[in-house]
Amino acid sequence: MSTFKVTRKTKQEIAIVLDGRCEWCDESFPLSHFVLHLINPEKGMPVSPDPQKSFLLLCRQCHADLHSIPLPHHLQKDLVKRRSRDVRKALQTLFNYIPKPYHPPDNFDMAEIYEECFSLRSLDLFRAGG
Repeated sequence: MSTFKVTRKTKQEIAIVLDGRCEWCDESFPLSHFVLHLINPEKGMPVSPDPQKSFLLLCRQCHADLHSIPLPHHLQKDLVKRRSRDVRKALQTLFNYIPKPYHPPDNFDMAEIYEECFSLRSLDLFRAGG
């Protein structure tokens, strides 16, 4: 799991970046009502080096609900994905994380990519560039 220090000041800065809103119920709360929920990676899955993908800022009630339900890992990750690009960038800056730039492979064959997308019945992804 990616490690990062979470002090009271860091938690406060995270809450400011997230506009003081719970990431599940989207309600506003004072700082004392927030819990920083760490998302444990699924067994056998790679751990992201990006610390902002490892936690959710939740109100106490949502945090209790998350553990009593429990909310599946992929749905916790979906909550992280809802963050806007600006919020993700601000959180990365907060944790001094600089993502490595993407360099596409030099030897890609467009016909092969098309065939793979067609065989997976995901032409929408091909047309959308992903």
